[in-house]
This record gives sequence, C-alpha cells and structure tokens, in this order.
Amino acid sequence: MYKFLLLLALLIFVSCSGEAVKRLVPVADEPSEADEEVSDGNNETPETSDDVVVSPDENGRQDEVQDEERPVTDDENPENPDEEEKPENDYDNQVHDEENSDNDSDISVSDDDTEQENPDDVWSVCGTVFNGSNCIASSCKTVNDCCGADICVATDGCGGAKVCRNAFFKENFDSYTAGSFPPSSSGWTLKYQGQSKWYQIVTSERYFSAENSMHLLGNQQKNYSAVMTTVLPQVPDVINVEMRMSPEGDDVSFALCTFEREDGRTNWGDMYLKVEFADGKIRYQIPEWTAYDVSPSYEANEWYKLRVKMNQPAKTVSVWVNDELKVENQAFNLDYWSIPNLCLASNKNYKKVWFDDIFVWEE
Repeated sequence: MYKFLLLLALLIFVSCSGEAVKRLVPVADEPSEADEEVSDGNNETPETSDDVVVSPDENGRQDEVQDEERPVTDDENPENPDEEEKPENDYDNQVHDEENSDNDSDISVSDDDTEQENPDDVWSVCGTVFNGSNCIASSCKTVNDCCGADICVATDGCGGAKVCRNAFFKENFDSYTAGSFPPSSSGWTLKYQGQSKWYQIVTSERYFSAENSMHLLGNQQKNYSAVMTTVLPQVPDVINVEMRMSPEGDDVSFALCTFEREDGRTNWGDMYLKVEFADGKIRYQIPEWTAYDVSPSYEANEWYKLRVKMNQPAKTVSVWVNDELKVENQAFNLDYWSIPNLCLASNKNYKKVWFDDIFVWEE
C-alpha cells in the first residue's frame, strides 16, 4: 500500500513537470542574422506595441493595411473632367466658366479670368433688331461684327454702347469712274460748280476706304461755292447722318438741306442742319444762322468721322466727332420738313475737301 501511494505521487510529479517545460518554450524563434544586422545598424530595438503584433486571426486587417499603403496606378486615378483645357475663344471661355460655376470654390482663378466683361466686349448681332432694350444682344465693336449690317454706331438708348444699323442711304463713291462727277443715274446733282465742274470729281488720289472719295473745291475769287446734292429716299422722325471728311481748310461742310419752299419758289438752299469746318474749329448750325462749337480745333488734311442725329418730334440734335459725343440732345426751334436733301460743299474759300463713307439711317 505504501509503495502504491509513492508510485502515484511520482506520476503526478512527472505530469506537472512536463507542463512546466512546455511553458518554458519561447513563442518566437531566435532572431536571424539579417535581423541582427538591421538591429545593429539602428543600435536601438524599436518598441513593439500591441497593434504591431498581428495574430493569424487578423489577416483580414493586415490585407486592408497593405491595400492602403499600395501605390495607386494612373488607371485608378483618372483626371478630373472639370479640369479641361480652356478654349482659346473668349466667348467659349465665358460659356465654359458659367457651366462650371459650381466648382469655382475648388479652382484657383487668376485675376485676368475674374474680370467682368464690359457690354462692348460681348456681341452677337446676326438677325437681331435693336429696340432699345436688348443692348447687349445687338451690340458691336466694329462694322465687321454686324453680320452684313452697314454700320456699328453709338446710341443714346444703350448707354453709350455701339449697335448695328442698316442705312437707307449709303455712298462710298467706289462704283464711279475716277476723274469725273458721278453720272446722273447716281442721284447726285452738281448744284453749284465752285471753281468749275472739272474740279468736282471722284478721285482715287485720297480716300478713307478704298478706292475712291469725292473731291470738291470752291472759288474764292468769284465767291462761288461748290455744292453737290441728292434727295434722300425718306425722312424719318429721328434721322442720323454719318460720313468721313478730310478738309484742307476752313469753309467746307455737309448739311441736311432743301432747295424748295412751300410757296414753290426756288432759292439758294436752306441748310437745316449743317456741320462745318470754320474759323479753325468744327461746329454745327441749326438753324443756319446760329453756330455752336463742337471741337476747338482740327488738323488739316486729316480724316474725321462726323455724325449728327436729329430728332424732329423732340426738337433735339446730337453731334459726334470720331465716335465721341460732343453735343447731346441740344434743343432747337425748327419746323418739320418733308423732303430734305443731303448737301456736300466747299464754300467760297478755295479749300479742297474730300468726302467718303456716307450713311443715313433711321432710329
């Protein structure tokens, strides 16, 4: 009995010693030579946190971490479609910016891109009729923007913006033979011959637009004027006349005029509205005996762009020189006329003058 108990105690002791030996076995193997080299290079053993040790059950998490650290290829990182190359055309740029206005906060825009365009910078006029309320839709910079219209002019109703107009009368003298007065079929009449009819001719020696202009010369010695005239096909309530003039000196002009009176008698001509180069100035007269200065000086033999607007119901007149408004809606007292002429003149001072690019339109 005593031996049996001693043998049982020995078995229990051996069993417990085996478990203890198991527990003395290390979890990790001894470090490899490569690991020792890395460790020696750093001279420090990095601290290991619980997050670094990954158990076999955490392989899913380990894959996720590796996916995050893996570099992304170009196929997986497409370019932002909003960051397209800007069109070269200014109008396309404007439309492109409007379509992507929601992304403006994410895009760096230069100062040039943020400038507000002024009404003169935006125009689309083909088929558009100006009515005073569609300034931008019918505005233009030059006649080349007018899609076949005749002129690009400033207008009061658009706050100084330019709009396209079609003229009911236009003349540039390019369809006539240089060296002679326009033929009778042209509608022009040489009312007064000035120096002589041989000096009142279409010429190609000087012009504003190729290839001709109209030359006139008055006679100082005999006090004769050179005046050519044509009857306008209509007389609207608001009439505009624009032309180019190059004066050699004083006493040359153009005018809305008439040579007929209500009593049927003829006269030398009544100049309802005249723009003239006189006394070294540019001025206008309405009625004929009252003169108003428009410009304090001018240069001889230079081309000037002159325009007058006459509003008969309102009895006002406006005058432009080289597209600059000089007189705005000045009141006058003049009765309405029904059949005006357009007169071009070199008066009695023996000074040459050239005319070109005449337009008359209704507003």
